[in-house]
Amino acid sequence: MKLRTWRKIHRYLGVVIGIQLFFWTLSGVIFSWNSIQSVRGEDLIRKIDPVNLNSFEIINSSEILKDLPSEQKADQVLLRTMLEKPVYEVSLVGSKQPAVAIFDASSGKRLSPIDAETARQIAERDFAFDVAVNQVERITETGSHSEYRGKELPAYRVEMDHPSGTSIYVSENRGVVTTRRNNQWRVFDFFWMLHTMDYQGRDNFNQWLLKTVSIFGLVTVISGFGLWVKTSPIFRKRRKS
Repeated sequence: MKLRTWRKIHRYLGVVIGIQLFFWTLSGVIFSWNSIQSVRGEDLIRKIDPVNLNSFEIINSSEILKDLPSEQKADQVLLRTMLEKPVYEVSLVGSKQPAVAIFDASSGKRLSPIDAETARQIAERDFAFDVAVNQVERITETGSHSEYRGKELPAYRVEMDHPSGTSIYVSENRGVVTTRRNNQWRVFDFFWMLHTMDYQGRDNFNQWLLKTVSIFGLVTVISGFGLWVKTSPIFRKRRKS
């Protein structure tokens, strides 16, 4: 291939692909300089001592299961704690009702769906600092660009009054923290979108735009190597000899 042709390929591909190559490099720098634990807000989780379940009078889970409606069947029963008290988390099948429900393990009382006040208490207990809560919002649906996309619904978004801009999401049916979002995560997520080139949902690596640009990016690099070989004094001397 002629030198002029190599230069044209490299020049035009460089103009078209160069911006995305810059975004890939910049986002890679952002990713490498951010701890994934900090991005996920795991460094802002309160350290809490385990609850001693032996200090509670816990009823047998069969007492709860026998009172379930006939159209609901228990697929799995988990004993855990919520707000320092033992609860049964029951996975339900065979009904259009929520697939998971929680019950007080001492009284058998159904606790789900939890209310906004309970969600606020769960979030406050989860957060490492004693700060005020700016807002509690119930969420029933999310968009493709939502910071809570792909997570279980309904849920409560509990916005903490903290410089990190932390919002803690609590499942309405299970009464647990499902995820944490902060300003660091939001910056990370923006560059993640630029990196994946998925401007619809942000997380799809297998879409045509990314595949196309990555191929052209590879061609740009190869043409650059070809141009270097064509113009290098070392290779020129070898060709003359």
